[in-house]
Amino acid sequence: MAFTSIAAPHVSRQELHRAVDELPTSELVVALRYLKFLCYEGLEEEPIDAQTAAELDVARAEKGETVSPEEARRRLAV
Repeated sequence: MAFTSIAAPHVSRQELHRAVDELPTSELVVALRYLKFLCYEGLEEEPIDAQTAAELDVARAEKGETVSPEEARRRLAV
């Protein structure tokens, strides 16, 4: 991957698109998360779409099992 300069004062969208196009597939999820973080940095919460909002409402209404963060990590093998 060849970049003009990491400390360049101005980077064009075209350069950014090129860099994303050159990313290995295995890094796309991480790159997307980071770009979303940059877009929403400073906001209290990331905006969500209507479907996600509806799913959250359903999940909040359901009475499920409560587990500690440690137990959740163990179950998810994190």
